[in-house]
Amino acid sequence: MTRTKRGFIVLSISLAAGIYQTVNAEQDAHIHGEAHLLIALEGSSLQIEFLSPAMNIVGFEHRPQNETQAQSIESAVATLNQPNLLFKLPSTAQCNPVVVEVEPPFNHEPEHAGAEESDEHSEFTSRYQFQCQEAARLERIGIEIFRHFSGTQAIEAQSISSSGQRSQELTAERNTLDL
Repeated sequence: MTRTKRGFIVLSISLAAGIYQTVNAEQDAHIHGEAHLLIALEGSSLQIEFLSPAMNIVGFEHRPQNETQAQSIESAVATLNQPNLLFKLPSTAQCNPVVVEVEPPFNHEPEHAGAEESDEHSEFTSRYQFQCQEAARLERIGIEIFRHFSGTQAIEAQSISSSGQRSQELTAERNTLDL
């Protein structure tokens, strides 16, 4: 069972409208090394959105200039497409990914020589939805993003569940999110 992107966004917005407004206001700052994680748990549905400057993920924020940079983007997208590498959910919760969407800020093809470079900030956005058979056992989530993307130094995590709304700053040393 999968939901469409539209269904995912509508459910996320209905669960965490305040979270999205806060993150959108904060995103204007766009600080390298920092990322955002939005988590909504409703019933058996766990939804996660990860937003990060491209600098944290691939080490640059422009269109790829060569094959090495293009491969960095492809590798990052491949990793982001594997939610079980990024999020350690308790096995007792019996959660399975049903939606995975990764939006890189640019395509994987290198720019041609002489192309104008933008000084615009670029971000990766990834969305995940899990179906959990025992969602009541989902009390915390291990965040493994730091292992895979060393440019990420801190993640501002905001969650909403039946136990309320929370905000936590995660680091490589403190990488467990309590729901």
